[in-house]
Amino acid sequence: MNCSWTRGPAAPRDVQYHLYSWFSRDEDETECTQYMVDSAGVHVGCHFQELGEAKTTDNYFFLLNGTSHEAAIQFLDFAPLVAFKIEKYNPPANVTVHYNASSHSHVIRWLNPHRRYDLASSTFRYELDIQRTSGSPKRDPVFLDGKDENEYWPPSSDSRTENTVRLRVKYQRNEIWSEWSRTLRFGTPEEGYGSIPVTLVVLVVGAATLSTVVLMFLCKRYSLWRRLFPPIPRVKGEVTSDLASNQVTWAESQPPPDSQDPEEVLAVEETP
Repeated sequence: MNCSWTRGPAAPRDVQYHLYSWFSRDEDETECTQYMVDSAGVHVGCHFQELGEAKTTDNYFFLLNGTSHEAAIQFLDFAPLVAFKIEKYNPPANVTVHYNASSHSHVIRWLNPHRRYDLASSTFRYELDIQRTSGSPKRDPVFLDGKDENEYWPPSSDSRTENTVRLRVKYQRNEIWSEWSRTLRFGTPEEGYGSIPVTLVVLVVGAATLSTVVLMFLCKRYSLWRRLFPPIPRVKGEVTSDLASNQVTWAESQPPPDSQDPEEVLAVEETP
């Protein structure tokens, strides 16, 4: 655990600070053994290496005292601090962004950071900073409560433009935010169209349209269309009319006289 402070604006040049702490009302205070110092050698923080077994009932007590040969320094003490409420978490871990082709959108996933106290995942509070790289107006952050498995689905429109995303986390009931996670990019045009570059799609469609227009112009110009696909003769009407003109109506189901079988004629000549 780290505790830090800054020099007062009216502090004398030879000021030096000393931090004392204790973890219950029954303990005696002890001075910090691992001070952090600035460039002038003044104590500006303390690192606590061993904190003992973590309990959600832990309370911390601190007293910060100052000494100087030039002036008296007012000490500063604090009300008991509830340990699990003042923890500053590490940034969200294992942040990933994947494109989902079936929904044509991206999904952002991450893991809860490790923390000292065993609390429910719902006590995490996340802030997602998602911005477009095209210079659009700054977008409002997205706030989410923690879960055992964290994910967020941005609007599908974000998949058609390039965006950046970063996350940070805190305890639900304090304002001690972690540092930002590393920034990731997503929603490039190549991803937004099923991994096919938009320029390639435009070129293919444009070439196909141009080829069709040129082919139709050439066919019309050189009568190639009639040569390749000559018209089919219209013979149906003629055949129908010929059949109609050759129809014969028989009266009383009897054929006409000239339609009977021809008679056989035998000629006999007498020879001398």
